[in-house]
Amino acid sequence: MDITNSYPLPDRASLSSAYVGKTLKDVPLPSAVLDLAKLKKNCALMLDTVKTLDVDFRAHVKTHKTAELARYQVGGECKDVRLIGSTVAELENLIPLMKDYQKAGARVNVLYGIPAGPSHAARLAGLLQSVGPGSLSLMIDNPRQLDTATRVYELAGSLQVRVFLKTDSGYHRAGLAPTSDRMQDLVRETLSFEAQGIVLLEGFYSHNSLSYGGNSPLDAMDNLRTEVDACSQAALANTPNGYISSRDRPLSISCGASPTALSLQNLLSNGSGTAATKSADTLRASLAKAREAGIHFEIHAGVYPTFDMQQVAASSRELGERPEDNIALTVLTEICSTYPDRTETPEALVSVGTIALAREPCKSYRGHGVVAPWNMSAEYDPYSTQKRIIVDRVSQEHGLLQWEDRGRKEALPVEYGQRVRIWPNHACITSSQYGWYLIVDSESEDKNVIRDVWVRWRGW
Repeated sequence: MDITNSYPLPDRASLSSAYVGKTLKDVPLPSAVLDLAKLKKNCALMLDTVKTLDVDFRAHVKTHKTAELARYQVGGECKDVRLIGSTVAELENLIPLMKDYQKAGARVNVLYGIPAGPSHAARLAGLLQSVGPGSLSLMIDNPRQLDTATRVYELAGSLQVRVFLKTDSGYHRAGLAPTSDRMQDLVRETLSFEAQGIVLLEGFYSHNSLSYGGNSPLDAMDNLRTEVDACSQAALANTPNGYISSRDRPLSISCGASPTALSLQNLLSNGSGTAATKSADTLRASLAKAREAGIHFEIHAGVYPTFDMQQVAASSRELGERPEDNIALTVLTEICSTYPDRTETPEALVSVGTIALAREPCKSYRGHGVVAPWNMSAEYDPYSTQKRIIVDRVSQEHGLLQWEDRGRKEALPVEYGQRVRIWPNHACITSSQYGWYLIVDSESEDKNVIRDVWVRWRGW
């Protein structure tokens, strides 16, 4: 059963006719804006990293939910396309993209990123049948989920389902402890289904969101090492002797969140200081140990192309530039009123609140977004916590700007009707409020001209 049409999308041709060629000074507000130059840069850096380190990569699409950006994540010439989505609707909308890569001679596989419930079986089987053998992986952390995998197998015409076993590396959101009795039982049950040809054990998967609480490249590398060790331990402790070496297809460990995935980029240099070198060396040792055991390493990540204030706060990679300049997603809004002396702290009203911006916190400051330098005076400094303006609080449809430094008493350097762009805290949640993205290019002659419109997928 394909219910994709139950979540109708706006017509891209009509949107392009309405927006392309106009500028950010002309469009209705609020709007979600993506900077193509920054997206390309962030995606290219990730692809260069995994290529240099010779590790596999799985691109998560849950942040942006578009085929256009998924192509940049994977790369145009990729012959081993690995994707992951958080909703069945994302997986279904990826089918045309996967078929395009198939036609170009690539292997394709998409992972449904949460343990599948029985209600999803028919739609997942439809994807597997449509794209073909090896195209679908499921997440498993309970033996009962193997019944759903079996149902998918049957509905897809006896096409084998690949499975990852979800491993808990400390976050406790989903998954099993690597050496627990329950993990041992799950591996045993999975291998029984594998012997029947119903499933193929792809490997062990971890997503440790504790990495978002890190404050440095050291923290990010240490968190990734924790994931690698947990998944390696799960593979080595629970599979029978000789199983890994006897497989026709390599067993994988799939690890990462954007902070830990970005931390891999630190391995391309020596880092700075003894501590950084030690963390990098320890991570390299864990990766080498897994490789020596015949286990392939796969990194997965999703929010890194758009970046956001949470990623800035995590400080996962060493950059020779201001990290905020890597944020590709901004929310375009306008000043609806100003209050220079209504309270002790000067304020201004903007037309974005919880619905348009989200109420996501960020550990590095108190606000819900930071006003970017676009369309601000040259004196405005968004990189200084003493000098920048933040979205201090939000209601449903509007927010209030303040100096981050509440000790500053001068009026905010904005005026009624002025358009501003805001760096959001969490790109995944903020982007979910919009039906499409306006595409600009900061490396083009006119940085404000809308070059394209990308429609964002909806539904579950």
